[in-house]
Amino acid sequence: MIKLITFDLDNTLWDINPIIVKAEQQLKQWVAEHVPEAVAKLERDRLLGTYQRIREQYPEIAHHPSELRKKILYTIFSETNLIHEHASVLAEEAFAVFYRFRNDIELCHEAQEVLATLQQRYQLIALTNGNANLEMIGIDSFFSAHFSAESEGHPKPHAAMFIKALSYTGLNAEQTIHVGDHPLEDIEAARKLGFNTIWFNENKRQDSQRCNPDKEVHRLTELPAAVTAIAEHLEKSR
Repeated sequence: MIKLITFDLDNTLWDINPIIVKAEQQLKQWVAEHVPEAVAKLERDRLLGTYQRIREQYPEIAHHPSELRKKILYTIFSETNLIHEHASVLAEEAFAVFYRFRNDIELCHEAQEVLATLQQRYQLIALTNGNANLEMIGIDSFFSAHFSAESEGHPKPHAAMFIKALSYTGLNAEQTIHVGDHPLEDIEAARKLGFNTIWFNENKRQDSQRCNPDKEVHRLTELPAAVTAIAEHLEKSR
């Protein structure tokens, strides 16, 4: 019955928070070297204000992390009286620095082994609200496709990414398991569409009452057994 597993990425296969902190530190260092007059605008309170302003002015890119960050950088550089062309070039260069470190990722323990195990029996597709680059991270070979809020125009819990995965494979929701860490954006969103679900509640950090998955795992090493249990249950109920 189970032929496809869709995976959330950030906070499922890796902890995204320290990665973003490091990427922003490297970005700030680059700006200090190349546009020192803009460094003050990268302080948390001022940056948050710019972020909110850009989201309001450009709602069409609100869920496009890459374009949104580029627009923020362009705005910051423009406000230091750089001409349009120079600000645009520097925004691209600064974003490239951020993006390189954003994808300098240390996977959760044994994540690659788990992906390799599951890939032997199931098709894997990545579904993410973030802007991770699977090739840069080095795990693109495990996945047959990668859909995101940027590629589909809507972030989870919107149905777009889930439906795109089914359309891409020609499979239905009953043949699919979605794996993710977020109770609403991953588990409840997928359940509403008929997906089987596995909640990665790492080390039981979240209240188990927050969602109703088919299986809950607390370590990635538990994932293959949870997938097998769902598959066997579906076979028996046919």
